[in-house]
This record gives sequence, structure tokens and C-alpha cells, in this order.
Amino acid sequence: MRLTSTNPASPKILAVYVGLLVDVVARLNISAEELLEGSGIAPEQINDVLWYLDFDVFQRLYERAVLLTNEPGLGFHLGMQMKVSCHGLVGFAAMIGKDVREALEVAQQFVGVLSNAFSLLLDVGEETSSLYFNEIFPEFSIGESGVMAVALGFALMGEAVTGQRLEGVAEFTFKRPDYFDRFEQLIPGEVRFEQPRTRLIFPSKYLDLPLIMADPMTARMAREQCKRELNAVTKNSSFSRLVGELAYDEALGFCTLEDVADKLHMSPRTLQRQLAQEDQSFSSVIDALRQRKATAMLKQRELSLESIAEKLGYTDTANFTRAFKRWTGMTPRKFTD
Repeated sequence: MRLTSTNPASPKILAVYVGLLVDVVARLNISAEELLEGSGIAPEQINDVLWYLDFDVFQRLYERAVLLTNEPGLGFHLGMQMKVSCHGLVGFAAMIGKDVREALEVAQQFVGVLSNAFSLLLDVGEETSSLYFNEIFPEFSIGESGVMAVALGFALMGEAVTGQRLEGVAEFTFKRPDYFDRFEQLIPGEVRFEQPRTRLIFPSKYLDLPLIMADPMTARMAREQCKRELNAVTKNSSFSRLVGELAYDEALGFCTLEDVADKLHMSPRTLQRQLAQEDQSFSSVIDALRQRKATAMLKQRELSLESIAEKLGYTDTANFTRAFKRWTGMTPRKFTD
């Protein structure tokens, strides 16, 4: 695994997604050289399947691509070109799984191999199920168009690996963009905006649909390789930061120590011991996570103090205000003035 980092605070993302971006803008008459100008990225680097770059570099490239193409809805072009193979080893492991359920479980477990900027959560219900998409770091966002690209990509990849037309509901937290009318017909199903969470909702019966390229033996080998890759990524990042990434989910809120340990396939005691090696504890990680998310939520301004306090797990606004003042030396209201 090769890792290029100039910003230690930035999450990472596989360079293959830069390759996807290059391919899409090429269809809109923008060359790779023009897109990558000034980024410090050589065209040959984007074909290195083991190379990671800072997510903020990818952010700037995406913004540059939107400017160069004059296409605010660039994410829909990305979604249309997003094949399962675009996701490298994780995509391959998902594609040859037994059924849709196994494919989504692979994506949920190993999304960290692709980027530690996101998490996925599969919530299975009796009649309907949901796939939640969570951007872990609010300050490192792919934006509205990028989120819709992921949603469209998942929907189309689902059809590709099952060979069947799949329909459902896509929910997004932001307002309906002005450009959405031009692309609405691309999403197979209903789209809802200004919702509490970003997710895809679909009939639970889809989970049992077999995959066209199912290969159980090879799938087991691919999952083992995914585990090795995830461990390699983990070793090259701060363990306390990784715990923070896994400790909060937009759908479920804050996780317990035991929940995070389970996600990392280790005992709670081992997790605590590894945090102690970085002079951290689980409670200190959660406290820092609350501070970062509180600051990001307050900047959105449309969220009430009551709503923010609830999202962060405080019983009332008074407790939240005391915590925020301890972090920043000012009250939440003063911070937003």
C-alpha cells in the first residue's frame, strides 16, 4: 500500500477514484493533464490500485472538474460510469458473493479499504431495508453531487450484478438542487430531499437475489484479502482516529466500546490497551468526536440547539452548552453569532 500524505488531518481515498473522475471529464472534453494540473498528481499514478491520497486533494480535484466542465451535476455522470470494478478488491469481493445481502455486507465491512472518509450501514427490516451512507468528517465532504453519485452508482451496480431491474427510494439530507431535473430520470425510483439521513430504501426481498458472477470459494479468498488490506490501512493511521470514525453513525448515533471493538474484530480490553498506547481512552475519543461534530453542526445554522444536543447524545441543551463551553471557551450561541 502506498500512501501520499501532506495533510495528516485529512482522511484518505484510493486513487482509483481519481481515475474514474479523469475518465468522466474526458467524455466532457477535458483532458487528464488539464484536470490534474497543479495537483501534484502524475497521470500514471491514478492507475496504481494501491495508492492513497489525501481526501482534501480529491475534494479540490472534484471542484476543479465541476468548474472545467461547467457541470454542477457532475456526480450523475460519475454515477453512470461507476462499475463494481471501480471499487477495486472490495468491489470484486462484493461482485462474486452469493447474493445481494452478502455483497452489501462486504461493502459495509470493508469500505475503509476504499476510504476512511465514509461508512456504510445495512439495516435489514422485515419488509424494507436501508443502506445508510455516512460522511464521517463533515469538513471533508464530497458535496451534494458526490453523494448522489454514490447513490446512483449503488443502484446501477445492483442491477448489473443481479441482472434485474431494481427500484427503491433515495433520501438525501440537502435541498433539491436546481440541476436535479436534468437527471431525475436516471435514478430508478423515488427521490426525497431534506430528510434526516442519507440512505437507499429497498424491498428486503432484494437481499436474497443471487448474483450473476457468484463464486463462493473465490469470494472467501477475496474477503480474506480485504481483511489484510483493511489491517494495513489501519496500521498506517492513528488508531484513536479510526476508533472515532467507527464510534458514530448517522443512523444509530454513538456506539458503545463493545460495538466498536466488535467492528474491529478485537476484544474491548485490547481496544482500550491500544488507545492507551496513544495516551487516549474511549471516553476522550468520544469527547473529541462530539466537539468536532458539534462545531460542524452549528456551522449549518439551520439545526436548533435542541436538535444538535439530541444528535450528540446529551439529555438537554444545558448539558450540551456546558460541554461546548469547556471545549471552546464560549457558548454555542456565541459561536454562531
